[in-house]
Order: sequence, then C-alpha cells, then structure tokens
Amino acid sequence: MSFNKKAHTIPSSLGGQNYNVCVCDDCNTFFGIDTKEKGYSIETVLKETFCVSRQRFLNHTETKRKVGRFKSKFFEIKERNGKYRLEIKQSFRFTPNFQKELCRKFKQGLIKMWFEEFDRQNNRIDAFDPKFDLIRNFSRYNIGDLPVFYFKRSFGAILMLNREAETPTLIFDKMIYLFKSEKFTEIEFLGHLLGFAISDFSNDDFNNYLRTSFRIKSYLFKEMVIIDRLTDIDFTLNILDK
Repeated sequence: MSFNKKAHTIPSSLGGQNYNVCVCDDCNTFFGIDTKEKGYSIETVLKETFCVSRQRFLNHTETKRKVGRFKSKFFEIKERNGKYRLEIKQSFRFTPNFQKELCRKFKQGLIKMWFEEFDRQNNRIDAFDPKFDLIRNFSRYNIGDLPVFYFKRSFGAILMLNREAETPTLIFDKMIYLFKSEKFTEIEFLGHLLGFAISDFSNDDFNNYLRTSFRIKSYLFKEMVIIDRLTDIDFTLNILDK
C-alpha cells in the first residue's frame, strides 16, 4: 500500500488546498479517476455539483490566487454585457437512472469529503473507530445507502468568508444552526447546507434528527428534502435570483 499522491480532502478542481496523508493511492484513484467501466468518478460528480455555485461567487469576487477559467463536463457559463447564462451540455441527462447514479456518487463524495477533512482537522483521533464503518463502507466500498438531506433556503442571503469560494474549506460549527450529534452531522459548503448520517441509527434517531434539525433552522430554511436525484439540489443557487 503506497501513499505517494496528495489526496485533497476538497477537490483541487474546486480550489481545495488541504490534503489527508492517510488516504492511500488506491483510494485516491478510486475516488478521483473516471473510467469507461464506472463512468464519472465520485470526485468528478462532487466537483460538477458545486462548480456552478462556486463560479457564481467568483464572478463577483476579486481573487488573490489565480483561478482558471470555468471548466465543466456538464455545464457552460456564458457572459454577455456583464450578465451570465448557464447552458447545459448533452452529457448532463435528466433521465431517472442517470440522475440517481449521479446522486449516489455525489453522496459518496460529500461524505468522503467530510470524513477526510474531519480526520485531518482532528489529528486522526478516531478516524478508525468502528462507529465510522457505516460511512467508510458506503463512500469507499459502495455498500448500502445513506440518506443525505438538502435544506432549501427561504432567502437568497448567504454568509461566506473572504475568498471562501476561491479556496473552499469546511468549517465545522460555522453557523449556530448546524446540527451535530453522534449519529448525524451537517455542513455548509459553497452556499449549500446538507446533512447526513455518520454512524448507525434507529428509526427514532432518524425522526428525532429531522424534527430537531429543522426546528433550529426553520427561520432561514423552508424545507429539507432527502435527495434522490442530483437535481434535488439547487446547484445553480437560483435562490440568489429571487
């Protein structure tokens, strides 16, 4: 087992700068390389989901680092007279099977991103704890399924740090409305709020999470949905136009 390649916790294609030294080369390849057999990689789908919203913020930000032009396998952003328009390529299909496949890979990538960054920020205190086998098996070995929740905003107001879109990072406990427990956690990333399970949970745990989480953020968010297709996510951040 080798550890020669840098394994970015947040894809470098999204501006991620940090990497986790405990991710082996085989895992890094599994997450990051597109193949004919498996199609788009987990990292590709994760990047594609967030790249449009990242670009929306970059369009109105003076960057300190050099940020290359927008590149996407699914989308094009065209500018005319200071106005931007999104075009969807033929490679992005709205068929149920394609959307469900993308959604599953997005969920695997999201949880992988959280887990690697959680491990990095906590100095690998308990990353190998069996309580995390659930997310490890799902994200790396494609075993089982995990619910991921997307919170729809009521207003187009998003609080971000300077240059957060340029070099995104995960700031745990960034906002007071982020819920965290032994069973579930939540992150806010590039304007999107998502929650997911991180260890085995019962039906009571699940229902308690739904009630408690939405109650503490209902003044800013109008709905929480369990994503089943990638289009369940407002990846263009249309809420900013309202």
